[in-house]
Amino acid sequence: MRRLIATTTMLALATAGGTVLTSGAGVASTPDTARKVPTSFAFKAYAFGSRVHGGQVPAGSGSTAFQVIGCTNDAGVDKRNHTLSEQIPGIGTASEITTRAWTTKSRSGVVASHSRNAIAKITLADTPAGSLSLTGIQSTAVASHDDTGFHARTTSDIAKIVLTPPAGPAQEFPVPDPGQTLDIPGVATIDMGTPKTSAGKELARARAEVVTITSAATGSKVHVAQAFAQLTRGIKSGLFGGYATGTRARAADGHVTVGRTPYQPMPCQGTHGEVRKNATASVDLGGQLIASGVEAQGKGTQRKDRAWGYEQGRIANVNLGNGQLVIDGIVGRVNVTRKGADLQKLVRHAKTTIGTITANGEPQSFPDTDVLEIPGVARLERNIVKKVSSGLAVTALRITLLDDSGAPESVVNLGEAKLYIKRADR
Repeated sequence: MRRLIATTTMLALATAGGTVLTSGAGVASTPDTARKVPTSFAFKAYAFGSRVHGGQVPAGSGSTAFQVIGCTNDAGVDKRNHTLSEQIPGIGTASEITTRAWTTKSRSGVVASHSRNAIAKITLADTPAGSLSLTGIQSTAVASHDDTGFHARTTSDIAKIVLTPPAGPAQEFPVPDPGQTLDIPGVATIDMGTPKTSAGKELARARAEVVTITSAATGSKVHVAQAFAQLTRGIKSGLFGGYATGTRARAADGHVTVGRTPYQPMPCQGTHGEVRKNATASVDLGGQLIASGVEAQGKGTQRKDRAWGYEQGRIANVNLGNGQLVIDGIVGRVNVTRKGADLQKLVRHAKTTIGTITANGEPQSFPDTDVLEIPGVARLERNIVKKVSSGLAVTALRITLLDDSGAPESVVNLGEAKLYIKRADR
C-alpha cells in the first residue's frame, strides 16, 4: 500500500486558481534561478534523514545527511547531501538517504524556500519477531510567496511497511494516517507525523516529519525524514544573526553540562523593532552554583539605508555554596549598526555590568587585569569581548570553579550576547 499525505495553508485572500505553488514532483525540479538573485525575503530550510535519541543512546545521535540553509535573502541557493548507508544507533540501518534545501524565484515573481528528503529503506535490527523494514520514505516542505500572499505546503510518503518473520511469509502492514500509530508487538511502535503549516501576513512556515519509530528492544526513538521550510518578508538592507543567553556551563574537559539558558536567537530579518525576551526564574549550574533572575533579550530593526540592533544577557544574582560567593547585577550587551554609503560602515560595541561581589562575606573588586582570583573557590574574568565577522560577541562574566587543589572543575559563562549584521547586497 502506498499513501501520499499533502497539506496546504494559504492566506484567505488567495483563490484556488490564483495559487502558484509546486510540491511533490514539482519540488524535485531544477530551481527556477540558475544564479543567486537577492530578494526582500529571508529564506530558511533544512532536511535530515534521521535523528535518534533515548533508550540505549541517551546522548542521542547526529542527524544523518543533514542539510541546511540558515539565513539568506538569495534565491538560487541549492544545497544537497547524500549518504549511501548509515547505522542508526539502537534502531538499525538506513540506506540511500538524500536531502536537499534550496531557494527559488520564478520569472513570474514567485519566491519559495524548499526542502526535501528521501530514504530508500530503513531496516530495524533483527528481533525475535523478525526484521521490520520501511521503504520509499519521502517528505517535502515548501514556503512561498506570490501576488496573493504567503503559502505553505508539505508532503509525506511511505511506500511499504513489511515485517519478515524468521519463518513463514512476510507481512505487509497498512500505512497509518497522519498522527496515527502502528504497534508491532516485540518489534517497534510507528507513529506517523502530523504535518504543520502556517501562513500569514509576514511569513510562511512548513514542517513535515514522516514517521517516528521506537524500538521495542532498545527503547531508542528515531525521527525519520524531516523537512522544514520558512519564508519571511522584511529584508531591506541587512541579514541579522546572533543570540543572547543568561547562562551556559561546561565541565573542565569541555563537556557541556548546561546549554544556553534561556536562549533568545536573532531572526535573519531582525525583529521589526520589537524587543523579544526569554526568561527563567533560576538555573542550577552545578557545583552548588545557582543563578536567579536570568533573562535574554534582543531587538533588530532595518530600513533601506540602515540596520541596527542589540542582544543582551542578564542575571540578577549568582550564589555559590549558599553564600560562599555571591554576585549581583550581571549584564552583557552588544550593539551593532550597519549604515553609510552602500552600508559599508559597521559600528559595534559591547557593554558589561557587574554589580557587587561578595566572597565569604567580604566585598571583592576586580583589579586592572579584569581577572579576580578567589583562592580555592573560583577564578572570575569579566568583559570578554570577541570580534566576529560583521559583528561582536561578549561574555559579561566567566566563572571557573576550582577544586580543592585549585584545578578547574567547570566553567560558567554569564551574560552572553552575540550579534552580527551582514549586508543584504540588494
